[in-house]
Amino acid sequence: MNTLLEAGLGTAERVLGSRFLLAVLLPVLVAAGASGGVALAATGSTPGDALRAWQRFSASGQLLAALCVLLGLVAAAYLLALFHLPFLKFLEGYWPETALLRGLRERRTARHRRRAEELWQRVTELHTAGAHLRASAVATRLLAAYPPRPRLADGCLPTALGNRLRAAEFYPLERYGIDAVVIWPRLVPLVPAEATARVVAARTALDSTVTLLGLAMAFGTVWPLALLATGGPEPLTVLTLLAWPLAWGAYRAALQAATAYGQEVAVTFDLHRHELPRHLGLDVVAGPAAERGTWDDLAQFYLRNLPLPTSPRVNGGR
Repeated sequence: MNTLLEAGLGTAERVLGSRFLLAVLLPVLVAAGASGGVALAATGSTPGDALRAWQRFSASGQLLAALCVLLGLVAAAYLLALFHLPFLKFLEGYWPETALLRGLRERRTARHRRRAEELWQRVTELHTAGAHLRASAVATRLLAAYPPRPRLADGCLPTALGNRLRAAEFYPLERYGIDAVVIWPRLVPLVPAEATARVVAARTALDSTVTLLGLAMAFGTVWPLALLATGGPEPLTVLTLLAWPLAWGAYRAALQAATAYGQEVAVTFDLHRHELPRHLGLDVVAGPAAERGTWDDLAQFYLRNLPLPTSPRVNGGR
C-alpha cells in the first residue's frame, strides 16, 4: 500500500511543493512555537523578555538570526519528511519481526478480523430482517474500514489505519482485477490534472495528520522528561502532557483522512483506469471477464516481462 501512497505523485511535489509546506513544514512550525513557549516558561522568562533580547540585535543580526532559524526549521522539516513513510508504515502495522511485536500484531490482527466478521454478520442480519437501507449503510462503512471479506484472512492488519488503507488497495483488485500497487504508478501520470489534484489534496490531508501525530507524541514525551530531569515547574510538566490527547485526536483525524484518500483512489480507478490501456495502444475491453483478463495481462507484463497479447480482445467503451 505504501507504493500506492507514494508512486505517481512526484518527489518534487512531496519535498518542495504544497504537500511539503502543509503536511510537514507547517506542523514543524507549530511544534517549534510550542517548544519555544515551554522553554520560556521553564526559565521563568516572558515573551516580553524575549522581544527585548531580540531588539538588542542590530538589523543585520536580526536578519541573519531569522534566516538561520528559518533554514534550521526547513532542514528539520526535510529530515522529518524522510522518516514520514517509515512512520506511516509503523502506524499501518508493518512492525519489526520481534517476538513481542509479533505476538501483539497477531492479537490485534485477530481482533480486527473478528470485528469485521461481526459487522458482516450484522449486515446479514439486517438484510434478513428487511432493513436493507441500514444494512447498506453498515456495509459501506465496513468496506471503507476493512479489506473485503474474502481478503480478511490474509489481508487484515493490526491497526485501524492500516486496514483503511488496505481497503483502498484491495478495491480495484476486487472490482476490476487490478493490482493497484503495480498499476497505480503507471496510471497516475495519465489521468487528468483535476483528478490528480484531488488525490494529492487527500494525500496531503493524510500526511498532515500523521505528521501532527508524530510531533505531538514526541512533544508529549520529550518535554515532560526534560522538565522532570531539570526540576521544571510541575504545572508546566502536566501541561505538556496534554500533547497526548492532541496525538489521539490527530490519529482519529488520520483515520478520516485515510478513508477520504481511499475514496479518491477508488474514484480514480472507476473513472480513469482505461487511460493506461489506451496509452499502450490496447483496445478498451467490454465485459467484466474480458477486462480482468486485460489487467492480468498488464500485471504479468510489468512484473514478469511477459509479452502482451498481439490480438485484440473486444472493442468497447468505458
